Amino acid sequence: MEVKRVIAICQSGGEFFTEKDGTLSYRGKDAHAIDIDDQMKFDEFKLEVTEMFGCGYNNMVIKYFLPGNKKTLITVSNDKDLQRMIKFHGDFATIDIYVMEEVAPPDVSNMPPSR
Repeated sequence: MEVKRVIAICQSGGEFFTEKDGTLSYRGKDAHAIDIDDQMKFDEFKLEVTEMFGCGYNNMVIKYFLPGNKKTLITVSNDKDLQRMIKFHGDFATIDIYVMEEVAPPDVSNMPPSR
């Protein structure tokens, strides 16, 4: 079986903007390329991205667009998601991937203070 390989263009530090037609566009700061294939594990990919951008491993969010759809971002959070992403982009040489850091909500309780 042939291994599918693509170049992941990983972008971080930017923002998404909604265009007049409802599509999203991204204006990023940093971009790096990673060679990935359908044999790569999500943890390997995530570790490489963490080292590349110096971001936190546990609060990293990875997203991409399906080919021909710039309105819905798809989240990659496990091996199956990574394999699907590569499969969806199998006819393309590159995949644009957006790396964000999830901000943890403050630890605030709704309970009244105890006496």
